[in-house]
Amino acid sequence: MNRKRITAISLCLLVLLFSYTSADKLLNLDRFTTSMYNQPIPHWLAYALARLIPVAEILTAVSLLFPATQRLGLLSSFILLSTFTLYITFILLHFFRKIPCSCAGIFRHITWQQHLWINLLMLALTVLALSTASQKPLRSPLNHSI
Repeated sequence: MNRKRITAISLCLLVLLFSYTSADKLLNLDRFTTSMYNQPIPHWLAYALARLIPVAEILTAVSLLFPATQRLGLLSSFILLSTFTLYITFILLHFFRKIPCSCAGIFRHITWQQHLWINLLMLALTVLALSTASQKPLRSPLNHSI
């Protein structure tokens, strides 16, 4: 499989990931907010993050759809995935006393190790797409002629 096809698949997977997780968080905002309050962060920050994270995920997903904003979307993907991957790593290294999950939908039903591997895979796909994006503009994942 060539690099352009892998990049297009990566973009599609990232759009699906961020669309799914943001929709789940917004549709279950009370549950997500409560879960954020159980995180090892100040409550004022938990409240703000419960609103900002889904918005950031939506903006990331939308920006990945258009060639003019794909690089920004990929950078945003990198930041979001890196942050959450670091958080999962801290969980697995027992940095926190309690470990509530603020995961979306199906991600609530997997282990933290599995979640780490999924995040690392998505992070690798993001880095691959970013390396392609730095060479030339990418096509939209909505464009079927790859």
